[in-house]
Amino acid sequence: MVKGFRHTCIVVKDLEKSLNFYRDILGLKLERVIKLEGDYPEKVLGIKGIKLVYAKMRSKNQPKNSSPVFELHFWEKPEIEIKPGYNHISLTVKNLNYEYKRLKKLGVRFISPPTKSPYTNTRVCFCYDPDDYLIELVEDL
Repeated sequence: MVKGFRHTCIVVKDLEKSLNFYRDILGLKLERVIKLEGDYPEKVLGIKGIKLVYAKMRSKNQPKNSSPVFELHFWEKPEIEIKPGYNHISLTVKNLNYEYKRLKKLGVRFISPPTKSPYTNTRVCFCYDPDDYLIELVEDL
């Protein structure tokens, strides 16, 4: 079962323009920018040759490392078509192995099994909802 709401993500065409808007105009606080490439993102997202930069943001009065977070994703490779709407939502679970097995038995489609992140102290996997929206499931270790 879901333990908590973690974040919402949108894919952006220009990271600097989007940071300017969300940080400088709307007043969100930029927590960090992370570059992903190599085996880990390729495995959990099922895309080869991925180069992804993402920014984690939250409201200025929100404590660091608290949920929910707002993420901006900029895809360097492969180029993807930007469509209005969110990219994925992220939910925290207590036991990712258990949830992965439980949801698989219920017919939920996954990109990969739970995988330890080399960037944070978490395990992650992505699945699809009935309309093919991505859902990220995360277990804090």
